Amino acid sequence: MSQTIQLEAFNTDLHSARILLQGPFPSNKIPPIMEYVQQLREPFKKKILITNSALSLSHYLSLQYDAIFQAKDTHDWQLILTYLTYSPKPTLVVAEEVSIPEALWSRLAKTITFVYILSKPLGSYRPYDAIFFAPMEEVQNTFAEHTYKILQSIYRGSYTYAEHKEILQELRVAGAGVAWTRMGEEKQGGSIYWYDPVSSRQGDSLNKQQVSELLHWIADQVHNE
Repeated sequence: MSQTIQLEAFNTDLHSARILLQGPFPSNKIPPIMEYVQQLREPFKKKILITNSALSLSHYLSLQYDAIFQAKDTHDWQLILTYLTYSPKPTLVVAEEVSIPEALWSRLAKTITFVYILSKPLGSYRPYDAIFFAPMEEVQNTFAEHTYKILQSIYRGSYTYAEHKEILQELRVAGAGVAWTRMGEEKQGGSIYWYDPVSSRQGDSLNKQQVSELLHWIADQVHNE
């Protein structure tokens, strides 16, 4: 492992952070994000899911959500922002595969932990306090190159591709992923770490409301055929 770069197991408290999970994640293997954001002495009073799906199902973080929003247009985001403003704090917000409006960041209170899960590249990574990159099965691919460009821009301008390739090769063998954070870090550019992914199995944790909605959706599909 290169000695010119800090790379160790991730254990940073990310409560109240803006967190990006940059995919695509293979076989839904994601970071154990709740271990990093949940504080036992200050549990979340509300958990909110923002999705582009017509079903109230999370593809990644299968939690018991208090409110679920389908974000399709500006009106939907206005309703979401209003709900976030008046909901009890601290709050966890999970957004999956939706387009985040720029106006959202200035409206997020410090008592809101925001987790954004996305499979496609973003135009800007500046709003985030931490980024978890999907584990890479191959070092030589476009996602690996994209990860390198992001880390070079937010972590260290002198970060070389040789360093990046060496790190990814070892993480690939270990089946781990790379994460960057500036939360609680003394370095201006933050630090990078490795993390062990966990498998997300949505089907194991459907609640009664989700099962009911799924059955109604299936019935509607059969009826419309």
